[in-house]
Amino acid sequence: MYIDFHAHILPNADHGSDGIPNSLAQLENAARAGISTIVATPHYYARERSVEEFLEKREAAYNELMSNYNGDIKIIKAAEVQISLGIEKLPELPKLCIEGTNYILLEFPNEPWPYWIYDAVTEIARERRLRPICAHIDRYSHIGRDKILNLNMDVQINASAFLDTRRRRNYYLELIGDDAVHLLGSDVHGDGNLSYKDFAYAVKKIGGPLMAEMTNNAKKILAKSENK
Repeated sequence: MYIDFHAHILPNADHGSDGIPNSLAQLENAARAGISTIVATPHYYARERSVEEFLEKREAAYNELMSNYNGDIKIIKAAEVQISLGIEKLPELPKLCIEGTNYILLEFPNEPWPYWIYDAVTEIARERRLRPICAHIDRYSHIGRDKILNLNMDVQINASAFLDTRRRRNYYLELIGDDAVHLLGSDVHGDGNLSYKDFAYAVKKIGGPLMAEMTNNAKKILAKSENK
């Protein structure tokens, strides 16, 4: 069974699922793809709302979903936190970590990146004692990917990356094999059907041994959360 480490399945929590029917369809498709655990990662933009407002909205969305869902997939609350100026100083930043852990999923803004981006990630790790995870490394340019990899952080890749050309797929497989990319996510938003077909396809292309390593990486991160 697999772990989807990045998904927008909470109803009306962001621009992902637009309601309970969509969320339930996403979960049904996730189950078909062999997923046992989903890390629910609604977007957090510091410019739009406070952490407390975000957490209240996320909790309401989670409770609404769980009151309507009767399946077996475990859903863990988290956030996809966009890096913005001063985010590393945010007092409530630890509350945006994956529930029960000190790991935080970070989304890099549009390139080119100013110098403070790298300082922010470094401070989050060294001063705030949090464990950054780069969201969807496949979304960034080749130069951006190299800079992220040099930060020595945990890295998540989207399943849709494996729909790319054979050359690009082989590049991503090399990164996984070199332990430079660690986690697989669907990044499912509004269209659960296509996204979880992408996930199943990615699992097939990654293959058993590498997929087992990625699943094990995810399990280690989530161990505290799953034992709460």
